[in-house]
Amino acid sequence: MDESLFIRQLSPPREAIPSHQWEVTEHHPALRLDAFLHSRLPAVAKRELIEWIAAGRVHINARPGKKSDRLHTGDHVSLIALASLAANPHLAIRVLFADEALLILDKPAGIPSIALRHDETDTVPNFLLAHFSETATSSSRPLEAGVVHRLDTSVSGLLIVARTPFTYTELRKAFHSHTVEKEYLALVEGQVRNTGQRESWLTSEGKRGQRMCEDALGEGQRASMIYSPIESLPRHTLLSVTIPTGVRHQIRVQLAALGHPIVGDVLYGSTKPGTRLCLHATALTFTHPLTGKQVQFQSPLPEDFQAVKRRLSV
Repeated sequence: MDESLFIRQLSPPREAIPSHQWEVTEHHPALRLDAFLHSRLPAVAKRELIEWIAAGRVHINARPGKKSDRLHTGDHVSLIALASLAANPHLAIRVLFADEALLILDKPAGIPSIALRHDETDTVPNFLLAHFSETATSSSRPLEAGVVHRLDTSVSGLLIVARTPFTYTELRKAFHSHTVEKEYLALVEGQVRNTGQRESWLTSEGKRGQRMCEDALGEGQRASMIYSPIESLPRHTLLSVTIPTGVRHQIRVQLAALGHPIVGDVLYGSTKPGTRLCLHATALTFTHPLTGKQVQFQSPLPEDFQAVKRRLSV
């Protein structure tokens, strides 16, 4: 999970519906297409604008444009709207808390935190659009539906969802400044006897960047983790883990580097294939963006996690 970066939205539109149209005036002569879009949509990240162009969503005079295309007075630029993400009211996601500003969800393992394509139907945003339609406008990224941070698909536990743009902005600031306290429960291989802390730098590896690894040269993103054993099993340990930072796969990588991969995490060396990844986001503490008061939410171990733990206890 990487709470400091927005997820890429990869799919091209299913319907060619112009959502924005502009005529280039004498004030914008000879601008590159990417620069012109940024001048018209300053709230959208440049990286995302370039992805829109590459996906064929931006047209110049009714033809798909390239980011380097030069515009001239009188050109017409159009941005094609994305098809809407479908609502799905049938996903087994618990709403633990709801007020006018935010929601706290308890996500099961196996459900993606956000959608990557507009034809997905089994993600947290699909659930939110069915039950809390206002989340569609909480942020500028429709595939998030107000989800403020992320858990890996195979990880269960607590998610914060913003119901308004103000709440979304304030909570993103809180994550960026590391003022949100996050506690996880991790069932790891081997015996961990003592409380410890690990500080390292993480980077992606491989051509597709599916795995993360610790970088000995101190490059990449800083990741800090504190872990403490809370229950000892014959050949495994249940740990409480807190992370002030939020880097993709952070807990999974750092525990594996300690020689204690998470049960079920075959990507990082677990010898227990065929079981769920035993990592659960069990507690969140943060300042409520409207009241200014500190709030805390908790989620107990889900039954599928407990079943693995019972099996390994004998």
